[in-house]
Amino acid sequence: MTTSRLALLPALAAIILLAACNTSQETKPHEADSSAGCDASKVDYLIGQNVSGYIERKAMKESGSSAVRTLLPDSVATMEYNPRRLNIHTDAGKVIIQLTCG
Repeated sequence: MTTSRLALLPALAAIILLAACNTSQETKPHEADSSAGCDASKVDYLIGQNVSGYIERKAMKESGSSAVRTLLPDSVATMEYNPRRLNIHTDAGKVIIQLTCG
């Protein structure tokens, strides 16, 4: 009787593992939902202003984004697309020249 129970353990472990993988894949489309992303056009009026912590927080809130990053001309940035992130592009003097999402 114990031998048959032991034989079921690998199968049970495989089922649990596959269920865990399936759950993580279901959350990815929800995370990439563009309706919940940011709208950079709502904060275009900030172009020409000096970037600061206050401006970053204000832009993030008003654009509906969940993250913000400021990019200077020589900044190194990752290339992954995040529809919920606001990118604040500045010139060398930290004056906002462009606002984009991604």
